[in-house]
Amino acid sequence: MKPTHLIFAVAFTAVSWAQLPVRPASITAVGTAAVSVAPDLARVDVGVFTQGVTAQDASAANATQATTIITALQDLLGAGANIKTINYSLSPVYNNPPPGQNASIIGYSVSNTVEITLTDLSKIGRTIDTAIQSGANRVQGISFDLQDRNPPTAQALKTAAINARAQADAIAAGLNVHTGAVLHASEGVNTSTPVVGGMAAGSTTPVQTGLVVIQASVTLEVAITP
Repeated sequence: MKPTHLIFAVAFTAVSWAQLPVRPASITAVGTAAVSVAPDLARVDVGVFTQGVTAQDASAANATQATTIITALQDLLGAGANIKTINYSLSPVYNNPPPGQNASIIGYSVSNTVEITLTDLSKIGRTIDTAIQSGANRVQGISFDLQDRNPPTAQALKTAAINARAQADAIAAGLNVHTGAVLHASEGVNTSTPVVGGMAAGSTTPVQTGLVVIQASVTLEVAITP
């Protein structure tokens, strides 16, 4: 009986291997593309930094100053202005004692940062000026973006795919073979948005928006035939 089982097992294995599909010969190529678009959205981060002997003093002063700023920005941009708090912190302030002595708390500091989102980029300068004139003592920075990234992203991916196919065809021509169906495709997208660093209070330097750059890559595996 043992030889019979052995013959059956070998025959079953041979049938299983015969059912596996044969993968066609292929080549892999990568195409890239970049699309640059003028931004139509900006985020301006402004902040208020205050100090006080007690935590309550520091937070109360900060709240008063921040409220004044937000009210002024709403007057400038309208009641529906897109303004939100993105950071709030309260920390103790320590003295700088001589060596050998422990530091002690001498007060408290409060930092409150709000972000203003603008779709009218012509108002960036006035937004910064209004915030500073109303009591903001920090401008954390400005970043630019697109309200809808989908159209330029699709354009970049399409161009990258065309470039990848052209690369595959060129490789095939060099190997004296022909390209066939696409067996596999994968993509990657990276977006680079311009950022303006922190600005000093009172600065009236014009703001340049730069360009939003969307970079795409497409990797194709293409079947080849003689």
